Amino acid sequence: MRNKFYDKRGFLLGSETLKIIIAVICIVFLIFLLFALYYSLTGQEKIKQAEASMTNLISSEIIRINNDGEYNAQGIHIPNPSEWYIFSFVGEEKRPNLCAGKNCVCICEEALFDIFGGNWQIKRCDEKGSCRTISNLKKFDRIKIEKNGINILIEKINNEIEIRKK
Repeated sequence: MRNKFYDKRGFLLGSETLKIIIAVICIVFLIFLLFALYYSLTGQEKIKQAEASMTNLISSEIIRINNDGEYNAQGIHIPNPSEWYIFSFVGEEKRPNLCAGKNCVCICEEALFDIFGGNWQIKRCDEKGSCRTISNLKKFDRIKIEKNGINILIEKINNEIEIRKK
């Protein structure tokens, strides 16, 4: 009689363990799904912010300066998307498809693995970024848009558009 009791108890333990494992797998999957949804929604919002910053601020200022407008010593404030970067693609270097093979300025997220020469930054700007072609753009180092935004200076020097952090 004792053997039957131990056999049932061992069977119950195995059944409950399997249910717990399946429940944990389902919870992990739901958490992953929620994070993916959150990052997808915030990513789309940041792309819209980058497009707005590019159109309303940078493009309009570059057009004004190219039309011999006066240099704005206060610079322009780029408020968002925070923690993204402003990049230049100039000369013979590879460019995002959004640049159509011309010199351009882009606002996009930084690719962390671009140090290996895999053109990850170019892909990142193509997929989740905003770019504008500027034929007379001068190469500059990437500029990080801080949490409170950043002020940049756009100036025409020797018929080249120079963008720099203020």
